[in-house]
Amino acid sequence: MTTRVPRTAWLLAALLGAALAPFPQPSASASCSAPDLETDGLVLRPGAEVVVEGRGFLDGCQDSMGCTESLGCSSCEYDEPPPEPTADVALVLRQGGRTWQLGTVDADADGRVAWRFTVPRGLRHGTARLVPAEGVPARVPVT
Repeated sequence: MTTRVPRTAWLLAALLGAALAPFPQPSASASCSAPDLETDGLVLRPGAEVVVEGRGFLDGCQDSMGCTESLGCSSCEYDEPPPEPTADVALVLRQGGRTWQLGTVDADADGRVAWRFTVPRGLRHGTARLVPAEGVPARVPVT
């Protein structure tokens, strides 16, 4: 014996499924990563001209949103104001007990920086640390 499900039951099931189905959400976005230096492949040689770049040098953070949703529509806005580029970002070089000031730059609108400097002649073979005013220091080889 075959039972038939009334058409209204199918319609009700379809409507309930559509109401409970997840709607697409905007992808997560975060601008709160710590500033870092791009030093892959960088080798310091005393007297050489070098460019060291960095990213993430922004003041502020947009990592949370408030969203409103209605059937078929969603709208999201950040809870915080947009981050601003960091001004006067200093970079120093440290080796042993010595410190050299390498320069100060302003970040661009995307939080990118670039320091151009001549590697100090007093640097010894081994390793040294590039230390930005903000963010994570980077160990680099010296030849």
